[in-house]
Amino acid sequence: MIELSLRGFRLRATFSFFAVTGLAAAFDSDAGRLLCTVLLCSLLHEMGHIAAMCLFGSPPESLTLYAGGMMLPFQSLRCSKGRAAVILLAGAAVNYLAAAVCMAVGAREELAAVNLALGSFNLLPFRYFDGGRLIEELLGHEPPLILQLVSLLPLVLLAAYSLSCGQLPISLAAALLLIVSDRIINNGG
Repeated sequence: MIELSLRGFRLRATFSFFAVTGLAAAFDSDAGRLLCTVLLCSLLHEMGHIAAMCLFGSPPESLTLYAGGMMLPFQSLRCSKGRAAVILLAGAAVNYLAAAVCMAVGAREELAAVNLALGSFNLLPFRYFDGGRLIEELLGHEPPLILQLVSLLPLVLLAAYSLSCGQLPISLAAALLLIVSDRIINNGG
């Protein structure tokens, strides 16, 4: 892991981040361009969280770049449930705002689509995503299984459709694998 520190803020980058980024860029120039778009949108997302955290006097201690994207440590939030909700929703809000601006000014459709997808994906009710953390913050426990199953159904249908068209986006396959494996490991099935 590489770590840089500036005024108490640590930027970390894991080997997996560089491996995934390098592999995607090496195999396909379109994949490299899409990866750059996703990274830009992910950075916008995290900047939304960081802005909200700073607004409420809880600046983050670090930002970690890893194979799954970017991650801020939310365990250290020491604020009211309302403020925590705003912080957790700020990332998706920035993605939705960026998508709206892209559509309004006629920017590349891909940029708007990635922002919409990233904002929506992060609101899924699973513990690794903002939606799951939000529900846990507000209710005091992990999102109910029925809610997780209902939200997983569109992803499974999208994966099935993609497979029927002869392709499955690696990010969708990885997300489904993460969600299902986490559920099995942490809840015994």
